[in-house]
Amino acid sequence: MIPSPQEKITNIQASIAVTMTIVGVGIITLPRTSAEAVQTPDVWLSILVAGFIAMCAAFFVVKIGQMFPNQTFYQFSYQIIGKPIGYILNFVVIIYFTMLAGFEARSMGEVIRSYLLDKTPMEVIILVFMSVGVYLVAGGVNSILKLFELYFPILLFLFLLMFLLSFANFEFNNIRPFLGEGIQPVLKGIKPNALSYTGFEVMFILTAYMHTPKNAILTTFIGIGLSIILYTAVLILVIGTLTVEEVRLLTFPTMELVKSIEMKGVFFERFETFFIIIWIITTFTTYSISLYMASLGLAQIFNKNRSHCILGLLPFIYLLSMYPSDINVVFKYGDYVGNLGMFVAGIMPFFLWIIAFIRRKRNAKS
Repeated sequence: MIPSPQEKITNIQASIAVTMTIVGVGIITLPRTSAEAVQTPDVWLSILVAGFIAMCAAFFVVKIGQMFPNQTFYQFSYQIIGKPIGYILNFVVIIYFTMLAGFEARSMGEVIRSYLLDKTPMEVIILVFMSVGVYLVAGGVNSILKLFELYFPILLFLFLLMFLLSFANFEFNNIRPFLGEGIQPVLKGIKPNALSYTGFEVMFILTAYMHTPKNAILTTFIGIGLSIILYTAVLILVIGTLTVEEVRLLTFPTMELVKSIEMKGVFFERFETFFIIIWIITTFTTYSISLYMASLGLAQIFNKNRSHCILGLLPFIYLLSMYPSDINVVFKYGDYVGNLGMFVAGIMPFFLWIIAFIRRKRNAKS
């Protein structure tokens, strides 16, 4: 099934999709996980190194997609490694995106209940969130990416505004000394920070939909680069405002940073409510693209209508989102999803690229 001209996407849309998929729940939990791992003010160095590693992994994701024009991962995996193993890898990717959608829905529900709707049952919050996502995903990849394109500049402006307002409480001494305990703490923070960059694996599928797939590598690097800038800015501001020791004890450090904003004489004072609205949008974008990727995989494997696959996935996503008993189990669930994401986005593409490269060389000789 070759994507029709109406389904083709631009380079800008692909870059925005990468950024919006990466920057989801992690924007409010990343400072805590980074501070726990590094335990020094050098956490921002770990996020930079992890971003570079993500770019290296993304290179292989895109290169494989470019080897098989107009085909998604679910279609060309059989050609690389054979049908039996190809089926297994396809289902691994589908399971990953399904688990990611469930994690995004539950994380959104936890934050909403903690800061806005403390009396509303978690089930109701998640069901409403999922229902809106179904409406968007049913419209196809163009509907999803047009929404991303619409919200992206607004989100950048609002994030920038929040950062500028919170800079009044920033203390430069909180991010010093530079490498005071050497490089070892920085290395410890690479893995948890690398988990926050999972999301660029959407290029396994989106490369097939691009007007100019030859530009897919640069497009993906731009998307990851924007995520690096945003993550680094968040880490520096949170650590500089709250200190490493305090950040390690907070569930949602970025939210506490926003709550610390004070502006005298301004009518609107509860900036965390404003920030939650922004964050819900970023979480929704990650959820919707994950649901689309999982449903597309089922549709292409079984040659079924994608709308039916979307509806079929909803019960599984709901059960996954309701499985964690408390916030600690939610974070453990997120670690499982992140580890599976490292396999899907990092380990698997590298070995598939090697196999595809060797096979191409052999076919060229014969």
